[in-house]
Amino acid sequence: MVLQVKRFNENAPPTRTSVKSMGTRLRSSIADPNRKRRARTAHGAKHATKNKGKSPATLQFEVTSMSAPTPPAADVEMQDVESQPSRTTKTYRLPKELLRPAFQEISTETLLSVEPELGEDLPDIAYIRDAMEELGPGLLRATSTVRATPLKDALPSEIAITINDHSDYPPPTHMLAVYQKDVPGNARRPVTLVPTHSVVLALHCARLPKLKASPPVPSYTTEDRTELVVPVQPLCLPSPAAFSHLLVFLYTKRADHLLKTLLPCPPPPTLDEDRTQLPAFAARLADTYTPQALLLHVNSVHGLWQNACVLGVHLDELWDQIDLAWEVLLTAMAISAGTAHLMLKRPSSPPPAAETASPAPDLDSAASTPFA
Repeated sequence: MVLQVKRFNENAPPTRTSVKSMGTRLRSSIADPNRKRRARTAHGAKHATKNKGKSPATLQFEVTSMSAPTPPAADVEMQDVESQPSRTTKTYRLPKELLRPAFQEISTETLLSVEPELGEDLPDIAYIRDAMEELGPGLLRATSTVRATPLKDALPSEIAITINDHSDYPPPTHMLAVYQKDVPGNARRPVTLVPTHSVVLALHCARLPKLKASPPVPSYTTEDRTELVVPVQPLCLPSPAAFSHLLVFLYTKRADHLLKTLLPCPPPPTLDEDRTQLPAFAARLADTYTPQALLLHVNSVHGLWQNACVLGVHLDELWDQIDLAWEVLLTAMAISAGTAHLMLKRPSSPPPAAETASPAPDLDSAASTPFA
């Protein structure tokens, strides 16, 4: 496949810009000796101590939702008593903790297949991730200007994308087609298109399915709208709706921003360092938001956890925020239900394993394909 480039203002004089490849950028960043020293302490592996061998204890919540009353039919005589909204109560069993998956190394073969310029003398993965932290926000901005051709009936093997706002960062290399494995009944399976840079995924996802080859990105003009053709990569995830949380974090490594997106309102700035603020913050959430609203955020955190497990993302910064958001939300729900002691009082002995716990995500689902 040849990467196609189309300039939309052919009559305008081109203004060329030198866009360095990702491999060249990473190589020059890794060569910085100061960055190497930072990298040695930036990514400590705490997974061995965080992994639990048994299922965590579970909490049970009853959440009542209200549905709008059904409007009367036009040919039915209105009655004196107005129709009332219906109430539905469901029981939810949630684990007190979300287990971390067993640690798995990043595949250097996969990394070199998407970024051959890194060379055979591949530096330590921590060094490369440290260099990517500087480039990530700019790469993320490059994806935000991309517009894609709408999908039709079938998923194509490649797709045309239009870049409307050029920068000195390379454009996306792939278009992810994110979908969920199971859909109810005969419903049409929705597919979300997500532009991304393959090196960002290869650096952080140990269980990443094999990516389609992406040709080198040609130079383009800064003042033109440019059309490229990139490969479409199917990606099956347990929670497509929560994938944006994970992807943005992999680009930016902003743990504080991630935590804000997982909670109904911004937490205290120092909550991560000072957990004594957690009970008061959880109580404020319980007073401000309904159990239904809190449950929506619980589902979002759970979806992020599932996606991280399936893709094999082992970043302490990510898992620490998942743990914190989960504890905050379950504490708020426990306070709202009048069972705050179940979250705020630590048991003197390990709790017994629950009969049913949050099921582990299907680790093979990421390699599936949405179309037969």
